[in-house]
Amino acid sequence: MNYDYIEIFKELDRGTSLSKELLDILDMELSLPNIPLPTMGGEVFWNTLVEYNGWKLQQNMLTHHARILNSEDVRIAWGTINGMTKTMDRMVEHLHRYQKPAPTSGDRLNSMEELRKLKELLDMGAVTEREYADKKAEIRKKL
Repeated sequence: MNYDYIEIFKELDRGTSLSKELLDILDMELSLPNIPLPTMGGEVFWNTLVEYNGWKLQQNMLTHHARILNSEDVRIAWGTINGMTKTMDRMVEHLHRYQKPAPTSGDRLNSMEELRKLKELLDMGAVTEREYADKKAEIRKKL
């Protein structure tokens, strides 16, 4: 299983507009109708493949179908394991489009160097205060 699925569960747990988009993907991808019903959490016939903060992707040991439960053990989606895996992978791709990669220490050093050079240009009079402020804001957005 792909542990990026945990990122999906984290986002679903936040309840943001992106969470709504991810739930819409579940609705689009699955051809099996789902009625959000409380479950007992899968203590007996279910293997939990991925879990985060109560959210679970589980597979039934007898029928081998899969389901996704929210943190209150309510089934929000179900289908074949291949269908659920495909859906979760699509959700991961969708999530990654919206996530900005975390800056590395090298990125921070490059940005700090860029700010230092920009300040030198300002002190020399090569750029205006306005140009300096705009470029400084642009560099800080990267951090």
